[in-house]
Amino acid sequence: MEPISPKDPDISPETEAAFLPTVVSHCTTLNEAQMVVGLLASFGIPATIDSENYLRMLGSMVPGLGGIRVQVRQLDAEASLEILDQNPNQIAGEE
Repeated sequence: MEPISPKDPDISPETEAAFLPTVVSHCTTLNEAQMVVGLLASFGIPATIDSENYLRMLGSMVPGLGGIRVQVRQLDAEASLEILDQNPNQIAGEE
């Protein structure tokens, strides 16, 4: 049996790079990061918290270097940054 390559030969490197994760926000708490993810999701942009399971497991025992990172696909980065710049009060929990 021959191994199957997970890469599709028809996908260009530029297209592949558009789907790589990129950091759009550095948050101080897990709750703040979850609010950022929720805000982006409300605009239809899927986002993830880098190492979320690790942070949930250890909580505040291990402070993250550079904060808790929220990531989106590279192709959504520009729109995400615009949304975050226009809605700073929603992230801070203010209306």
